[in-house]
Amino acid sequence: MIDIHAHILPHVDDGAADMQDALLMAELAVEGGVHTIIATPHSNIPGEVDNYYDPALMRRMTDLQERIKERELPLILLPGMEIFGTEDAAQKIQQGRLISLNNSGYYLVEFGFRRSGSWITDILMSIRKTGGIPVVAHPERYDCIQKKPELALDWIDLGCQLQVNRGSIFGKFGRASFRAADELLRNDWITYVASDAHSPYQRTTFMGDVYDFLREEFSEKRARCLLVENAEKYLI
Repeated sequence: MIDIHAHILPHVDDGAADMQDALLMAELAVEGGVHTIIATPHSNIPGEVDNYYDPALMRRMTDLQERIKERELPLILLPGMEIFGTEDAAQKIQQGRLISLNNSGYYLVEFGFRRSGSWITDILMSIRKTGGIPVVAHPERYDCIQKKPELALDWIDLGCQLQVNRGSIFGKFGRASFRAADELLRNDWITYVASDAHSPYQRTTFMGDVYDFLREEFSEKRARCLLVENAEKYLI
């Protein structure tokens, strides 16, 4: 499997607290059947986290890649970001301060959970105008989607893709997120399922259970599309 959304880089956000945590997350990913992870540190959160593209951030990526290799773990680590959607996000993308998933041109973008659908749509449109393709992170957690799931179609019509969290599928973020994730999946509006992992203890990188769930609830083909093939097609 390919996990396109994981906070596995140590010392950069509210994800892996240190290198030990990061390596435990890598081990759990492999145990659960993941062979590739895109590291997506929180970026561009006003007043909280910058994590703009620079040599220091990329050194953290290289350091973790080297440690994974030393452990002889069969795991590929690729660069990315989870970009907080702001009015100037598109400008920062054009400046090269915010990067796409594995340099693919697809940008993982999250929003404040209580932002209106129209505001989110405006930000997504501004990113599309740069030539980039937004991948909306965990839309099932946004109030506007929980109240009106069909809003997702507007974003898809713009050329965006949607990524649901493993935890939402299993009800870890509350009933509203669970219901929204279920409806988005059953309408086939989702392109990826990812861990959005933050530690080796809770919200982990283990993905074997969600593969089994998707295979049993939908089909083997659907599970592979959401967890392997779509990422191979667009991002890898």
